[in-house]
Amino acid sequence: MFEKPQIAPPSEVDRELFDRMKTIPPYNFDSYGEGLCRRRIRLIKETENMTVGELEDDFHHFRVELTHDMTKVLAVSGSILRAPWSTCSEANSPLQSIVGSPLSPDSTSIGNYAVPTSNCTHLFDLTGLVISHSVQEIPIRQYDLMVTDPVDDEQELCLWRDGELFLDWTIREGVIISPADWEGVSLIGKFIAWSKDNLDPHTAEAAIALRRMTHISTGHGINLDKLDSGVEHTDGPIGRCYTYSNEVLIRAKRMKGTVRDFRKEEHASLMLSDMKARGKGEL
Repeated sequence: MFEKPQIAPPSEVDRELFDRMKTIPPYNFDSYGEGLCRRRIRLIKETENMTVGELEDDFHHFRVELTHDMTKVLAVSGSILRAPWSTCSEANSPLQSIVGSPLSPDSTSIGNYAVPTSNCTHLFDLTGLVISHSVQEIPIRQYDLMVTDPVDDEQELCLWRDGELFLDWTIREGVIISPADWEGVSLIGKFIAWSKDNLDPHTAEAAIALRRMTHISTGHGINLDKLDSGVEHTDGPIGRCYTYSNEVLIRAKRMKGTVRDFRKEEHASLMLSDMKARGKGEL
């Protein structure tokens, strides 16, 4: 029986830039059903007019730098540091459509000014969080997320906010079965709308981020490194993001060996540990 940890994964900071391919072990796809998937998101207000965010998980590592005039987005830069497909590196281009859009405390409001399916899903979500954080009072926010592999159709999900356990769910086939005050809430379908209607804004932001992890973790269940190109992934999420658009997928090459295994705390501690070093212009 999996025991949910009550404390957040350790979090190193101030580390020099390091190579994930050498330091973090590769994920063993044959172990699916025995492990878990992690994600860390850190949002920092660098200056009054600049906010930076990074997202790292087993499959991805993205960075967003956003400048604003306190009311609207002036510039945005998305950097793809590790991704599963070669074409993910092009996703900064469609992201530019948000320039000029208003700042909002709602991280999903970015969808009003850009087409989600024309963007990289994870870079897009991170940018929404960066926009939201730009109008918050706290200088730094960190989310740590975890979801276990399915066992008897059940999964355990946790989200720590700034080191404190904030959300703690057990789900069965996409529906929360515990704790009692969340029981019966479906993560399938219109969960974003439900969250915004039924939760305070800060809880809604966290819940939407944690729900995304149920989708991310399914990547452990299929070894796409057996493929060479995107066109071979005929049962993939066609039309759901930039790389999986028909015109891009035909060019996509699999970035084999980029999926890493952060399940052990010694490796989880290294997620985003060199974020500050990238602030020195070493993207």
